[in-house]
Amino acid sequence: MKKIVEAMALSPLFRGLTPAELKELALQLVPGIRQFERGETVIRCGERAKGIGLVLSGRLHIVRDDFLGNREILAEVEKGDIFDEVFAILYEEPQSISAEAVQPSEVVFLPAEELLSAEKQGDAVRSVIIGNMFRVIAGKNLQLTRKMAHLSRRTIREKLISYFSEESSRQKSLSIVIPFNRQQLADYLAVERSALSRELSRMKEDGLLTYRKNHFILHHRQD
Repeated sequence: MKKIVEAMALSPLFRGLTPAELKELALQLVPGIRQFERGETVIRCGERAKGIGLVLSGRLHIVRDDFLGNREILAEVEKGDIFDEVFAILYEEPQSISAEAVQPSEVVFLPAEELLSAEKQGDAVRSVIIGNMFRVIAGKNLQLTRKMAHLSRRTIREKLISYFSEESSRQKSLSIVIPFNRQQLADYLAVERSALSRELSRMKEDGLLTYRKNHFILHHRQD
């Protein structure tokens, strides 16, 4: 129970609730902890949602695969983050996404009807959670809009510059660490890995950046 309360305290879905309220809520929901090994599927496309996922430890990638096996990484979630909330609310709608553990992870699935039930909207705790859910969904829509801005660029270089610029702004530094390896970055930007690697090498030769693994240092170009 301690792990669940700790993750809830980090989650924007439960912002504004006291430790006592979080503990009481966890006792009411009594979610069972699910453990997943690296590479294991946490939720599968086409299935019904198990509930609102809450990450207790580890890291997951939310992905979409097409029938040809092409993969797009939609988001990354870690301790305190929630996922699959939309499909948990729209329970009759089959999931169009999957989630995969990037490292050994622990997850609980919280029943959406218990957290967001119209019958319990008079409950002060539920009222806070419902308000937070609106903000969580709005924030994720903003993230999706930003990602679409990267994908709308015509060339791989333009996609990379757009993504690195956003990360530099978010991390407030020209020295940034991204959460993806090369294949994952290629999946995120919807490009071929080999083409991505070639373009990164060209950008390094052009003096735009230097890098080692997932650590990048961006350089202002001097003309």
